[in-house]
Amino acid sequence: MAELGQQTVEFSTLASRAAEESYLSLKELVEKSKSSEQSDSEKKINLLKFLVKTQQRMLRLNVLAKWCQQVPLIQYCQGLASTLSSHDTCFTQAADSLFFMHEGLQQARAPIYDVPYAIEVLLTGTYQRVPKCIEDVGTQSTLSEDQQKPALKKLDTLVRSKLLEVSLPKEISEVKVSDGTALLRVNGEFKVIMTLGYRGHLSMWRILHFELLVGERSGLVKLEELRRYALGDDLERRMAAAENPFITLYSVLHELCVALVMDTVIRQVQVLRQGRWKDAIRFELISDGSVGQGGSAGSMQMTQDGETDSAGLRTPGLKILYWLDFEKNSGTSDSGSCSFIKIEPGPDLQIKCLHSTFVIDPLTGKEAEFSLDQSCIDVEKLLLRAICCNRYTRLLEIYKDLGKNGQICQAVGDVVLQCCANEPDADYKKKDTKSNTREYERQEVLCVRAYGSSFFTLGINIRNGRFLLHSSRNILAPSALVDCEEALNQGSMTAAEVFTNLRSRSILHLFACIGRFLGIEAGPFDSCRCLNMVLLQ
Repeated sequence: MAELGQQTVEFSTLASRAAEESYLSLKELVEKSKSSEQSDSEKKINLLKFLVKTQQRMLRLNVLAKWCQQVPLIQYCQGLASTLSSHDTCFTQAADSLFFMHEGLQQARAPIYDVPYAIEVLLTGTYQRVPKCIEDVGTQSTLSEDQQKPALKKLDTLVRSKLLEVSLPKEISEVKVSDGTALLRVNGEFKVIMTLGYRGHLSMWRILHFELLVGERSGLVKLEELRRYALGDDLERRMAAAENPFITLYSVLHELCVALVMDTVIRQVQVLRQGRWKDAIRFELISDGSVGQGGSAGSMQMTQDGETDSAGLRTPGLKILYWLDFEKNSGTSDSGSCSFIKIEPGPDLQIKCLHSTFVIDPLTGKEAEFSLDQSCIDVEKLLLRAICCNRYTRLLEIYKDLGKNGQICQAVGDVVLQCCANEPDADYKKKDTKSNTREYERQEVLCVRAYGSSFFTLGINIRNGRFLLHSSRNILAPSALVDCEEALNQGSMTAAEVFTNLRSRSILHLFACIGRFLGIEAGPFDSCRCLNMVLLQ
């Protein structure tokens, strides 16, 4: 028997066999149905099975007929697949050869001899620089400018070779070698300038200078000079004893930066609570799965040798809760009813910013992603962005619900979600006088048509998350807006019910105004008569 896929069959033969098989199956089914042993339900089931089986068989024939028209393309693809498989084999063999060649070169490499200075000693009989082993015997003069250039070039080569001997942490964003020094940089955390020669050993690293890149709007964090020197000495000792000194360097400084970031975040939140956000936000500390109430926070302290000293095994995180009126309306003290943004170090000790609920970024229309600029930490900016995204998401949900309501959205433009640069109206701004104008750089409002060019406007208070209703001038009594706004905030009425009610009231108010203008006394049905009179004129 030929291998599967190698034997070919004429399509006509295949079609005739399929038809013959279907005919025989139908004939067998008819013969069985004539017998009285089967019930009507069994006959129907057998007939249904036959129809399904025949349908599948015909579908396969149809697909096969279409595939037969693409035989050249299939053969071309098979050729490409064969070529790619051959290339894959060649690449694998080349990689194996390079690996074994690398291992062989490691064994066959020769030591690097100081050939230029050996030639100098051979030809002149003198040696300008005293060897390191007799450095303590006498002092050496400073190199001249002409001598410094080749010395620094040689030192650059040594520094590069030492950098290539070990793997650097992937978080290091910049590595630069110049003038015999290596600059290592991690964005938003630290910058270190290093060279070789710790305690006279050219195989060990010496820290010349390091700078923390964690800061806020007032500037970067500055360590005291004594603490900076103590931390540098401790890092040099640890790096000298470590197999991979750069992992030790990164882990120590990264942990310090994470502690400083969380320290700065907690301090900024405390300042916000003492300022204009005093009654609008609350925060909780998160440490090893436990949550502490946020009236105060313990800061991470540094010891004299520059190491971080924390009460727990893990740098505490922070949960900032806002729109506290939801908690009051629910009648519970549980923070689960409030929206919040959580700032904490993840399992990889990277600062994570997560929102309690799914929110959409109004600028991109996608799920909002939050992060801290560790070089310029601004918790208030992060909080305002979270509130802006949450506000937009809530209004977007209402916008979609109203768009499905045929009674409210009857034409294009009846329901519009707007993002404007300033408040839509002065009255709307008066309801949130505690907020800074900077917070309204993108004020999202939902406009719903009452009639004609008159609209109702639905916004959200940035401090407490309460809905704010506003209307065009003189289309409705202010008390009606206040009642509907309160009902919407309490949850006793949905947004669709509120706007349906407001639209009806505004139209009745319009008819009443028309009636008073025409001198008609208001009655239960006077508004309808007023409208008829206006239409007849």
